[in-house]
Amino acid sequence: MQQELSEYLENAFSLTDTDLTYGDGLTGSARLSGALSTFLNAYFRPHRPVLSDHLFIGAGVMSLLDQVVSVLADPGDGVLISVPYYPGFDPCITLHNGVVPVGAQVPLDKMLTLGELDYLEDALRAATRRGVSVKAVLLCNPHNPLARCYPREVVEAYCQFCERHGLHLLADEVFALSVFAPHGATPPPQPFYSVLALDADRLGVNPARLHVLYGMSKDFLANGLRAAVLVSQANPDVLQSLLPAAPFMVVASPTAVLWATLLEDKSFLTAFLAENSRRLFAAYERTAAWLAFHGIPHAPASAGHFLLADFRPVLVDVARYGAALTIHAGHTLEERERALATHLLARGVAVMPGTACHLTEGGWFRLTFALREEQMRVAFRRIEDALGWDNWQPRRSDIGPHL
Repeated sequence: MQQELSEYLENAFSLTDTDLTYGDGLTGSARLSGALSTFLNAYFRPHRPVLSDHLFIGAGVMSLLDQVVSVLADPGDGVLISVPYYPGFDPCITLHNGVVPVGAQVPLDKMLTLGELDYLEDALRAATRRGVSVKAVLLCNPHNPLARCYPREVVEAYCQFCERHGLHLLADEVFALSVFAPHGATPPPQPFYSVLALDADRLGVNPARLHVLYGMSKDFLANGLRAAVLVSQANPDVLQSLLPAAPFMVVASPTAVLWATLLEDKSFLTAFLAENSRRLFAAYERTAAWLAFHGIPHAPASAGHFLLADFRPVLVDVARYGAALTIHAGHTLEERERALATHLLARGVAVMPGTACHLTEGGWFRLTFALREEQMRVAFRRIEDALGWDNWQPRRSDIGPHL
């Protein structure tokens, strides 16, 4: 959708004299705050209406996460997060703050279920025994890299877990509207439920512990424009504590104007989000069909821009792939995984190894499919050539008549 979005923004872009100054201040323009509150109320279905006063705008979700962690935790404290997780969280938690990511190793079949909370309990107890004081839990929903939404009851359980242990919940919901549903899927994929939609009082949760992060980078495919928002509806102290850092993560006026313009155009916004979801599903189906043709399993996806593929059938077949990848039977799966990633990168295809997401079992890769079809076909062909595979020739039956 990049071409459509860039054409729209180019035609709609208009600056005023005030936009060439600091405008309304360093914490976000009043126009963008108003547009965001209206947008969040329409699409995230909050239990309590989101007001402009609940928002803090900054230059990207990672910048805001970095600053929120600095407010909630001291050096040596911990942030609890289920494994696997997006590796970009590590520097946000650690680099400037000296805070420790506390990973809860969760089997893949337990992820996004109520059973995940048992592993969080275990990881929290283990961290306490090591002398790490955990101050917050990070929930990525829709999940990166598993590319699915958390069921509502699991999101509620996360909130209650935090309340039970006196922790803050940081919900990264940056892929909230990049959700796609396979036609006729049984059971249907989980819809997206925002932390904002939950009734904290009914759950017995202090809403001051709940904070949501959202940005322009994923659903609006504009990570280069650097704009995001923290929503904290019941904790003005957290928002106030971010003020000293505001000059270091201010959103540029042109970006603020572009995002506000897009959010205010209800007709274009509705059509854009719907078409984006349709194209994401088409791209996912195409990639899933290509993987199936080559005998590579993957975890079913219904949200986000990627899927998690299991390349162990390649990595265990040393007789076939050993010479190309320079691997032998003595190498661990993690070593073979790195060899495959290096082999593909040298041939012009970048994939994310699962160990980068802290998976303890080697062989998994996160494959991003949110590219134009012609770009994906180049990637497919390069991987096929690199591994000596037959070339996939898609048929309509492979990816469905709805495409």
